[in-house]
Amino acid sequence: MADSYIETLIWRFPRLEMSIRTLHRDDAEFRSICEKMELAEIARQRCSDMPDRADEYRQIYDRLQDEFLDHLTRKTREAFFRPLQQGMKDDGRNS
Repeated sequence: MADSYIETLIWRFPRLEMSIRTLHRDDAEFRSICEKMELAEIARQRCSDMPDRADEYRQIYDRLQDEFLDHLTRKTREAFFRPLQQGMKDDGRNS
């Protein structure tokens, strides 16, 4: 995947830059979602003279974008809560 597409995603979601960069670096599943998004966007652009086909790729892209945001949210939430959970003693009190 071209680094320029990561920049495109960051441009679209600037407040999520750190999470996008971290997950893209560390999470193969996330990278795969990003790569599929890029391919769907390229295909949609190439089919611009075929509206039905372009719409199919737009729908694919929209589903992938939802998956992208869901994955990003889930992994960011896990990263946030992991230190809190590790800091808890067996009796449930903070250390």
